[in-house]
Amino acid sequence: MQVHPNVPCMLFTPICPHSLSFRPVILPDSAQLELKIPAETKSNAWVSFDGKRRQQLSRGDSVRICMSKHPLPTVNKSDQTCDWFHSLIRCLNWNERLDQKAL
Repeated sequence: MQVHPNVPCMLFTPICPHSLSFRPVILPDSAQLELKIPAETKSNAWVSFDGKRRQQLSRGDSVRICMSKHPLPTVNKSDQTCDWFHSLIRCLNWNERLDQKAL
């Protein structure tokens, strides 16, 4: 899921979900999430932020997630919107066709 950098939001993306009903969710920047591991669960869970070091969560543990008061500035080659669209075009090969071979 792609979200423009100027959109004040959180993108919540489950990794390795066990069901197709778990989908990425875009939440407003004012949202506060609390993920709880049930006390009666049979196994542990893992959490990872931005794909970095994972942390094991045990029964009864919880994690609170909210937007930082200090957003991370980005460096842009020309302007934020053009750079964002050009990176999507480059990564996803939008509007590109392969040359066809002659018959």
